Amino acid sequence: MSIQVAILKVLASHGSGRATLESLKHDLAILASSGADWQARIKRLASRVPDIDIFGNGYVLRDAEGWEITLAGRAFLHALEAVTQDNLPPEPPPETSTHVQGALIVVGHRFKNRTRPQIVRREPGRRRPFSEHR
Repeated sequence: MSIQVAILKVLASHGSGRATLESLKHDLAILASSGADWQARIKRLASRVPDIDIFGNGYVLRDAEGWEITLAGRAFLHALEAVTQDNLPPEPPPETSTHVQGALIVVGHRFKNRTRPQIVRREPGRRRPFSEHR
């Protein structure tokens, strides 16, 4: 569950590893609204441990004063984040990739440095004089 991974991340960000429930909720709300990068990172981390139980595994302790990440929780989070470099998802195998990179073709684009012929506007009703050179 991604919320449990997010809780581990927030608690680990506190110097003491402790936070009140209200402080924890506030931090999670800020991070949830901080953009797609945070949400994608947490989902990526959570996908590696779909059946996590932060309380059952002893990663987080609760008491009347708030929640606290344990040493086991810090070690688990460190191992979870160290799976791939910079938490980037692994590249898909080449045989499953259907995207073929092609050349960029610009169609119908006019460049500003190109000169255009001048269009001569005539008064309505006036005809162009006859020319034999056409």
